[in-house]
Amino acid sequence: MEYIVSLLNTYIGDENISKWIFLSLAFMSAVAFTISIGILISNTSTPIKRRLNTISGINKNQFGNNNKNNKSNTLESIEKYVTPKSKAEQLNTKQLLMHAGFEKKSALTSFYAIKVILSLFALIASVIVTKFLPELSTQKVVFYVLLSIGIASYLPNMILRNLAEKRTKDLRNAFPDALDLLVVSTEAGLGFQAALNRVSKEIDSVSPALGQELQIVCQKARVGISIPVALNQFVERTGLTELQGLISIITQSVKLGSSMGDTLRDYADEFRDRRMQKAEEEAAKIGTKMIFPLVTCIWPGFFAVAVGPAVVKVLEMFAGR
Repeated sequence: MEYIVSLLNTYIGDENISKWIFLSLAFMSAVAFTISIGILISNTSTPIKRRLNTISGINKNQFGNNNKNNKSNTLESIEKYVTPKSKAEQLNTKQLLMHAGFEKKSALTSFYAIKVILSLFALIASVIVTKFLPELSTQKVVFYVLLSIGIASYLPNMILRNLAEKRTKDLRNAFPDALDLLVVSTEAGLGFQAALNRVSKEIDSVSPALGQELQIVCQKARVGISIPVALNQFVERTGLTELQGLISIITQSVKLGSSMGDTLRDYADEFRDRRMQKAEEEAAKIGTKMIFPLVTCIWPGFFAVAVGPAVVKVLEMFAGR
């Protein structure tokens, strides 16, 4: 207690105010801890739930499922405290989570809970570290604390964005191969749904993420959702907006009952051309990107080797005079 009060006193300069601030923080922490314990107890051991568990005959093998339900209930209880009020931000974050492969309902709350925990950890760690740097002024301490909190709150967004881009890129690179398999399967006499189910199993060894997404499409088609709607949901989950043309083609073929073999083959060739153009575009940027390592790493060493001896001789000549 005395250490924390002295730490606050170094920033505030008044010992009485520091004590009151410490007592206020301790009181708020005790209240938050009590509320958290109350939420956990109410979610796990209410009389109604105990009675329902007894009636339904839940055994020890289902204990893991109960823990998952309790965790989801706990996340739902803290959702309104950690999630932002802006619906647009929630929608964008939820879309990035889907593109990264996190499709559970609790993924959004878990993401923002991680951001809050990291921010609190950064606050505590930065305050402790600045205690060992007494030469820092109060303004610099506040700046470093705010900077650490900002970095801790932004870091999950950056990691999530990188995961979403990487997964979308992998799906985009593997989809032409899946289209080729789909063409072969439909031309062999399989229906579109059966061909899609076969492709989802075959492509799993090349791209597990694409195989999983195609299996979700097949499962939705089995429960009664139409193929175009299931594919639209597939595009929404993966972020492959360039597949809207393929969905239109499949929708027309389903309505008219026409063969999709030739159409899918042409679309697969077009999609592969897009992938090749994207690769050529990235390759064309290599020359520009190599300027920075050349200037910072290679050219200084080159000039030191090529011009260094001449500079030394010139200096020796001037020194001799």
